Amino acid sequence: MRVAPEILFRPAVEADLPQLYECDPYSKAHESRRLELRHMVQQGACILAFVDGQALGFAVLEYSFFGHGFISLVCVAVEHRGKGVALSLLMELTQRCVTQKLFTSTNASNASAQSLFSRAGFMRSGSVENLDQGDLELIFFKELRES
Repeated sequence: MRVAPEILFRPAVEADLPQLYECDPYSKAHESRRLELRHMVQQGACILAFVDGQALGFAVLEYSFFGHGFISLVCVAVEHRGKGVALSLLMELTQRCVTQKLFTSTNASNASAQSLFSRAGFMRSGSVENLDQGDLELIFFKELRES
């Protein structure tokens, strides 16, 4: 029986940017996303998931959402999707978050992200209109520590 290698996590560095771009098809076509990722890496907000030096995916944890942790992006390379990488990233960021509350969001049309957030212990916490025309942005919340 072959045992799957353990996923490791670390803050992404600028040398990782080509791998981040490979994990994120949107960044291949949008310079603005590449610039955003570079900025997140420089800020130390981007956490890389990898096995044997190969990037599986990444997630961004910021603290600009009313002073609380906010996961603004979770991205898994196409060939590694459906294998628990995104859930592992969410659980890792839950451990790394330094605030009592952690938030994230997704479009109402993104049922797979909603299911992922539910599996990671997040609950619906509201919505924002007018970000994407005709596609409500759903906010999710997870309490990390008692007040």
